[in-house]
Amino acid sequence: MIKLQVKIILWIFIILPRFSGSRQIENINSNSMKLFAFEDFLYYHNLKHALVVLTLEEEHKIEGIQHLLANYYVQFYNLKKPMKFDELFYYNSPRTGVLIFNYDNDYAKRYIYKIASEMGYFNNTQAWFMMGSGGATNEQTIMEILSGYNINIDADITVALETADNNFTYQLYDVYQINAPLIIEFKGSWSPIKGYQLLNHFKNTWVVRRRDFYNFTLRASTALIEKPKGLDDMSYLANDKELLQFDPMQRKTYQLFKLIQSMYNLSLDIGFTDNWGQMLNNGSWTGVMGQITSHQADFALCPMRFVLDRQSSVQFTPILHTQFIHFLFRHPRRNIVRNIFFEPLSTLVWWSVLALITFSTLLLVLHVRQEHRVLTVGGEHHHRVERHFAFVWFTMMDTYLQQGPDPEMFRLFSTRMLISASSIFGFMLMQFYGAFIVGSLLSDSPRSIVNLQALYDSNLDIGMENISYNFVLFTNTSNQLVRDVYSKRICRNREHNILSIDQGAERLKQGGFAFHAAIDRMYRLLIELLEEHEFCELQEIMFNPPYVASSVLAKSSPWREHLAHAILHLQATGLMQYNDKLWTVPKPDCSLFKAAQVEVDLEHFAPALFALALVMLASGTVFLLELLLKYDQFALDKKIQLLSVNLLLN
Repeated sequence: MIKLQVKIILWIFIILPRFSGSRQIENINSNSMKLFAFEDFLYYHNLKHALVVLTLEEEHKIEGIQHLLANYYVQFYNLKKPMKFDELFYYNSPRTGVLIFNYDNDYAKRYIYKIASEMGYFNNTQAWFMMGSGGATNEQTIMEILSGYNINIDADITVALETADNNFTYQLYDVYQINAPLIIEFKGSWSPIKGYQLLNHFKNTWVVRRRDFYNFTLRASTALIEKPKGLDDMSYLANDKELLQFDPMQRKTYQLFKLIQSMYNLSLDIGFTDNWGQMLNNGSWTGVMGQITSHQADFALCPMRFVLDRQSSVQFTPILHTQFIHFLFRHPRRNIVRNIFFEPLSTLVWWSVLALITFSTLLLVLHVRQEHRVLTVGGEHHHRVERHFAFVWFTMMDTYLQQGPDPEMFRLFSTRMLISASSIFGFMLMQFYGAFIVGSLLSDSPRSIVNLQALYDSNLDIGMENISYNFVLFTNTSNQLVRDVYSKRICRNREHNILSIDQGAERLKQGGFAFHAAIDRMYRLLIELLEEHEFCELQEIMFNPPYVASSVLAKSSPWREHLAHAILHLQATGLMQYNDKLWTVPKPDCSLFKAAQVEVDLEHFAPALFALALVMLASGTVFLLELLLKYDQFALDKKIQLLSVNLLLN
């Protein structure tokens, strides 16, 4: 409101009195009005830096310049004494409003437009305000003057043409270019009283206003690393129903760019390469990076990781893809290296049980001796009760194993109490033991290998995918544990542990192997290799944050704002999340397998088989020794008998 009052006062007390003057005064007033219009332009665009382009004569004939100097940082460029226009700007300089008093001036075309076109200044880095006189057809006049220059889609060029009634009112036009010819749109008007008046459409950002590319073709580049032979590149990239385990990142993000293609009414010319890009010794790039930096492509269709050495060559868009890369393995059903038959009881409990059995056995020895003594004194001969320790041992084993001796074997009440108590204890022990074994098989055992340290200490083999970023991750780190995992576990058997992702999936299927790779790609392979209950055994260990990736463009690309706006729009509307879900492997409901029949595998039953085989071997050895000793004893007795007979005969 205050600004409008100042304009009215200037109009009444400065401009109007001079209308009756000479032609020279009219020119001065016209230039002053141009400054007022330019000041409104700066205010509307929130600019603080200004560059005024004029001739030497015009420089001394402008009134009201003090007001502009008081509110903005102003530079002057004299067309009659031209210097290099690009020297007025420096790297990362603030956005500047550039005023061209007479946009059809030959000096402006020669020293301003030509250099700005070659240096790429007709973009959003500068805001151009070009003024001139209107004609019969303003759009045709603008087309004739500005055609042929390198004007981008992100150009901020406003052409203000004075109306024919000569009342200091200007018609405003927005000028930009997607493909020849120029696109010229009427955007509003300016007058000393009403100021900067724009159509409602132009109150939106220029990215929103310029969403129609008129089917313009943009060049894109993508890498296909795993494409099977015999398939067409484009058909393979666009296929979202088959072979989803191959190149999932590139094919997933292509579905997003199809939405962007519809959003902006553009076409895509896609170039294919076999790698993302490596920097050569001469500083150039290969692959997708090479096509972007050499301007063979406008942007990358595949997601590219944020890597420091790429920052100086390209610019990144907002995040397009998140890649989870960490260890994956089938968690062992038992978390500790221990015989499954000893698991129900702790070590202390087992020692306590052993001590109790030993004590009860020794106590039974005393009872058996007393039983034998009492029966002998009483004149009874109880051949069932023997005094040998073997008899006591097997009797106690029968008791604890719920076989039990003959009730008529023992007559003493104390002996029967001992046998009864041992039987009850054995019953309770076996019931608890059996229930625990069955329950542990039916229930999910807690997983102990849940971090990198536990994985390093486990007996699992550890490997990684043979891909470049894995080597960087494990070597360029200050975390000693990560370095130890790589040097002492992965590289211990390098050829056996550094594999392709297909080989890693086969090793995971066999079990006892942890593999570091992209999780989504690995799941795609494992879903076809593993049974559902095996899939539920998978365990992930993440020790590094997920990799984020985005598309890349060449430095100062005119398409960067549109691409960034489209990606953020897809995120805000949930379309990107929906696309991620479509490409996520559906995992089975592992709760359905809790009540399923379980079996003890050979790995956990092997100790029982080994113990039985060992005892059988020991029994066979003892049997052979017994045969040998008995044969020797028989031979010795025979010799003694023969010797005795010979002595008697002699």
